[in-house]
Amino acid sequence: MKKQFLRSLSFSMIFLANLPIWAQTGGPALAPSDLLPTANLDPEPINKNRLGLSYRMGLNISVDFRKLGGLALSNPGPATGNTVNRNYDNGYNRVDSSTNSGGLTWYWGYQSAQSVQGDNLVLQSYSTPANATSKNRQDDPQHGFEITYDRELYRDKHWRFGAEAAFGYTLISVSDSRLLKNTAYRTNDTFALNGTIPPLPPYNGTFEGPGALINSSPSSRATEIIARAATITGVRTVDADLFSLRLGPYFEIPLYKKFSLFFDGGLTLAVGRTEFSYRENVTISDPAYNVTLSTERHAGAGSQTDFLVGGYAGAAIEYALTKEVTLFTGAQFQAAGRSINKHAGKESVLDLGQSILVAFGVSYAF
Repeated sequence: MKKQFLRSLSFSMIFLANLPIWAQTGGPALAPSDLLPTANLDPEPINKNRLGLSYRMGLNISVDFRKLGGLALSNPGPATGNTVNRNYDNGYNRVDSSTNSGGLTWYWGYQSAQSVQGDNLVLQSYSTPANATSKNRQDDPQHGFEITYDRELYRDKHWRFGAEAAFGYTLISVSDSRLLKNTAYRTNDTFALNGTIPPLPPYNGTFEGPGALINSSPSSRATEIIARAATITGVRTVDADLFSLRLGPYFEIPLYKKFSLFFDGGLTLAVGRTEFSYRENVTISDPAYNVTLSTERHAGAGSQTDFLVGGYAGAAIEYALTKEVTLFTGAQFQAAGRSINKHAGKESVLDLGQSILVAFGVSYAF
């Protein structure tokens, strides 16, 4: 009402001021509308560009450690043959200075009375394969950040549509110290004593001899499987620097007052530099023959760079502090494949195929 009154008063004053001119000229010199100030009625400009910065928390990023363990300290040689150096984990049967004349040797030894079984000497060789696996190891959350750029392409009363590009970095570190059990194999070779009474253990015959003679070739060989007889201890670690680029459309729906929903999805390109390191000890224990074998500590490390391609889909909720500044939080499901790192026969598999990224950030529109 006040604006209407002022406008009417202004018009009246202009009309009265021009009355003398109208009287002399017979009409108004200027139209009243020409003398009134004009207002800019253009709509307020729309900010179609937006920059965002967010902290990203990575979840469900897992690593499998494979081909762990492996131990074989002795070599029993072939199952047959009279002139073979055979080494066991609790004794030996080797070629003596007579080249095992007559199929007999005095160059033999054993460590435990359990190896003497009747008129036979039974010696054991143990091994365990390097095929143990520690699966699905996680050290959530993994930490990172992301910079986003959004460009609005279309706006409707109830929704908005645009394109999004984002660059991100995530530092991944997964460590595993799980104790693992694996299968062991026991090779039993039987040598005939031929009535010889063996010296008390531990006994170690020599190459030159002389000594008690026994058969130099096994009369039989048997291989047995011993479940969970091998124990693997140590630490395995994967560290990765993951750089990602996301490209795709977004869809925004304004909600009540300052709140809105935000959906996005598209292509993920990632470059990851991973480093795999390990330290391990392998032990085989067989109480039946009083045998315990252990390796020296094995250690190694290797790194590589991988290029990964995948996709993403996400949703977020936004709150507008001002026309330009908006706070947001949301989550994305991201599938970017696997990175396999091999070193000295061991493997690590970094799985980014089902990762979830939770984001907290702020954006600025211009």
